[in-house]
Amino acid sequence: MSYKNISSNELKELIKNNENILLIDVRSEDEFEEINIETSINIPLQDLLYNIDELQDHNDKDIVIYCRSGHRSITACNLLAMEGFNKLYNLECGIIDYLK
Repeated sequence: MSYKNISSNELKELIKNNENILLIDVRSEDEFEEINIETSINIPLQDLLYNIDELQDHNDKDIVIYCRSGHRSITACNLLAMEGFNKLYNLECGIIDYLK
């Protein structure tokens, strides 16, 4: 596996202790505008490959990917891993669990 699954608690610790982190929300724009994790950027899953170039600048960062429940983010992690990203984290159970 080329990414690490992390829990909501692990993500909260990572955000608190790590300034070198990029949070990517791969849900739709509508879902993102409804609610999101502070400081995250929105790149819907279907647009991810079109935005790879702008993400290359962040290849040295820990990249945490999340969606609603954790399924789309797994796909996103796999896509980014194939593009050479190696500090990838998938938020298990997505934003649903994070906001509990």
